[in-house]
Amino acid sequence: MAAKPPAAPQSTLVGRAREQALLRERLADALDGQGRVVLIGGEAGIGKTALTETFCREATAQGAFVLVGRCFDLTETPPYGPWVELFSRYRPADGPPLPAAFSQRGTLGAVTSQAALLQQVLDFFTALAVERPLLLLLDDLHWADTASLDLLRFLARSLADVPILLVVTYRSDELTRHHPLYQLLPMLVRESGAERLDLRALDRAAIRALITVRYPLPDAEAARLAAYLHARTEGNALFVGEVLRALAEEGALQYADGRWQVSDLAGIAVPALLRQVIDGRVGRLGEEAQRLLAVAAVIGQEVSLALWAAVAEVDEDAVLAVVEQGVEARLLVESAGGDGVRFAHALIREAVYEGIAPLRRRQLHRRVAEVLAGTRNPDPDAVAYHFQRVGDARAVAWLVAAGDRAQAAYAWPTAAERFEAALALLEASVEDAGQRGWLLYRIARLRRNTETDACIAYLDEAARLAASVGDDALAAGVLFTRGVCRGFLGDYARGLPELTAGVEAIEALAPDERPRLNEHSDVGDFAFVRGTLAPHLAASGRFAEAEEVGERFLADHPTAEGDDARWGSAYGDALFGLFGTYLMLGKLAAARQMYVRADAFYRERGIYAHLGMMTTQAAGRYLLVPYATDRVTERHTLAAEALGIWRRLGGITDAEAAYLASEPFLRLDGRWDELKATLPRERERSYLFLYTAVEAALLAREQGDAAGAWATIRRLLPNGPGTPHGAIRFFNRMPQLQLAAVLACDAGDLTEAYAWLEAQDRWLAGSGAVLGRAEGEALWARYYRQAGDPDQAHLYAERALTHATEPRQPLALLAAHRLLGELETDARRYDEAERHLAASLALAEACEAPYERALTLITLAELRTAAGAPDDASALLDEARAICEPLDARLALARIAALEVRLDATPAGPTYSAGLSAREVEVLRLVAQGLTDAEVAERLFLSPRTVGQHLRSVYNKLGVSSRTAATRFAVEHG
Repeated sequence: MAAKPPAAPQSTLVGRAREQALLRERLADALDGQGRVVLIGGEAGIGKTALTETFCREATAQGAFVLVGRCFDLTETPPYGPWVELFSRYRPADGPPLPAAFSQRGTLGAVTSQAALLQQVLDFFTALAVERPLLLLLDDLHWADTASLDLLRFLARSLADVPILLVVTYRSDELTRHHPLYQLLPMLVRESGAERLDLRALDRAAIRALITVRYPLPDAEAARLAAYLHARTEGNALFVGEVLRALAEEGALQYADGRWQVSDLAGIAVPALLRQVIDGRVGRLGEEAQRLLAVAAVIGQEVSLALWAAVAEVDEDAVLAVVEQGVEARLLVESAGGDGVRFAHALIREAVYEGIAPLRRRQLHRRVAEVLAGTRNPDPDAVAYHFQRVGDARAVAWLVAAGDRAQAAYAWPTAAERFEAALALLEASVEDAGQRGWLLYRIARLRRNTETDACIAYLDEAARLAASVGDDALAAGVLFTRGVCRGFLGDYARGLPELTAGVEAIEALAPDERPRLNEHSDVGDFAFVRGTLAPHLAASGRFAEAEEVGERFLADHPTAEGDDARWGSAYGDALFGLFGTYLMLGKLAAARQMYVRADAFYRERGIYAHLGMMTTQAAGRYLLVPYATDRVTERHTLAAEALGIWRRLGGITDAEAAYLASEPFLRLDGRWDELKATLPRERERSYLFLYTAVEAALLAREQGDAAGAWATIRRLLPNGPGTPHGAIRFFNRMPQLQLAAVLACDAGDLTEAYAWLEAQDRWLAGSGAVLGRAEGEALWARYYRQAGDPDQAHLYAERALTHATEPRQPLALLAAHRLLGELETDARRYDEAERHLAASLALAEACEAPYERALTLITLAELRTAAGAPDDASALLDEARAICEPLDARLALARIAALEVRLDATPAGPTYSAGLSAREVEVLRLVAQGLTDAEVAERLFLSPRTVGQHLRSVYNKLGVSSRTAATRFAVEHG
């Protein structure tokens, strides 16, 4: 009888010393209360599972609480799939109760909003980690749904001060550029400091170490076997282990005479591919075991014994016999609870699955679906998947049920995918027309924020189907939603009539029809949908109507700010619409009150798309920038807050989130390179792009690209100055009208400028807007100045100042003072010009607006040149150039260059000791008299900052470093 070899270790980890060391360090950090995130990637079979399982055992031994959630291939992952599994492994006796959304073990319960779900999970893990440090392992996340990734991102950003180590594994060879996890990984690194471990293939030394542990051989034989394995497996850890076992099974590696021996490997035909290795091992199990193992492979990566027996139509004893064989052959691993098994590796399951004949596979999928459908509380995703694999029409109902569940969990991308799959299975027949129409409608509603153009095509087809079957509820919902989508794209000529007609059609539905619309939507009760008109009326510039509709809606529904889900987004829409309306009408106190209410409403419901637009584009662009520009801290705080909001919104990249959060402030702050680098041009057809067009065109003009600015204007205003008010989006297009007038003046085309200025006046009159009037009057002043009518120019400049004063608009005030400074310089009223430009400069400094400061400095230099102070003008131009050159502000730089040419041609004035300029002498005289910088600034109509700059120049020229030394020089030189 042959001697039995000593038992080899069940799990041997080699070649991962670096990775183990890092994981141990991060676990130590977690044990010390510092949350960490580690991302482990690598190709299939490279050893991610072996590494993490070994690490989980170490963490448990050190007192950490370990929870594992996995994704599985060949199944449709349900919303929050790996998190559902992770929470299913938790027992309430271990600590705090489960989050409400995951309290029904193995599935997802009621979700009030995505925000609520995210916060529940964070609160749960935080409470659990108080009792003992926590290790969370999310395995094979390349198969995760988008909702799971949203939760991962939220949690990762929140772990800094919580004793939690979050470890994620994924197959790097499964990630394409468009895979959501591919896009998420760099965000996790930036936002949470996550560390990435990319597992590489085992080298010969690691393979030899593995051989030494499992099959102790003499050095020469171990080296020969390691070279053999490395050549055939390319260092894939799973392949190495499987080929080693295959060699032992084939007798090429055997235990004899008390030691392991390896035969001549040159003649051994061990298959190199894993599937062939697995096929050989399965083939030795016997026909019945092979049949049952095939059933298990069709069911999934994890297999319930009861389900396995039911599908195979055998008793559990027969299944248990195969389990014993499978475990012994290292094909299966028993679950901790003893009620099921899982395949030892996903690749093993794939190999078994691919070995099943296609017809047999179809039969098994159908059988699994039927058994699952007959169980209590079946998982619709699982049932739908198996019916879908065989094209069974019954998949449609289950896909719709899965979509319903995903939508209820606020996993909208997943819900849309399920409805699209159901749509693809439906036959284009009359009896399916109504169902197809509803699916198209639901997909459009779910994707309306991110794929607006495509949604209109869906809705067009849904309208046709609704008409063909006479479905009034569907027709009304389609009309309403299509109006909303056109509004997102700024097409109010068609959108507002459709939206209004949709609201009226919904309100006219019979009592038994509206519930059908509610069942298929995401907005709550359509009985309250009229509130949605307010923001669209406001966006089109119909502010009087928006104010009337919004205020009447709130008056009719005064108690709607509770948790009642019936309100959906309609109440928030009314608040948002009134907020924007009040801003444009200059009713600032009412606007701020409305903002607080709308913010609370959207946060309670986790409606982050609306919250982001309101925070950044409304509060940022139309409240802080025009009305509170000099409250610099407030705008920085708002940008940081907005970034957190945009990051929680699915469907946009991290770069887009950063852009949207800060875009209204980038040009103002002088961050032009950042603005250009982050313009999300790939989204030019989405409604988000509409908010980038203004900044892109303004920047193009300032950087000397008039053609680029005109291209944007013509794309957004294809009908030119003849574009009627109310037909397109007012907020984005009004600045484009004004920019067009500026560009026409730049080119000296006063006829075209006049046409654009008349258009802006029509829009302002039609809207009743207060915001924009100061800019409009200033443009007319510029027009008349160029036309040679200084009286009219001065009249309009004074009007601009008046409009900018009440309500106070710092940027408009700054520009109006600068314009009046130019006009007073033209009229040689230098003292008045000095006064206006000092006010303009002070405002530029208060607003921390470097480019506006540069423009005022240039205008001030023009005044100094006209007043006969060329040296002072040169100093001002030097300061302006220092601002403009990093910005590549070519228009301003051209003004500087032109003025310098004039200065070069100016006769030299009197010379002063040490090369001091006339203005520097003026400053030094006053300083020598004991005046402070502020007093000097007031006396000379300068800003204190400019006085300080002059003094630094004086010190440099005199070679002194104090006011006392400079005063001594002034006295000594008269």
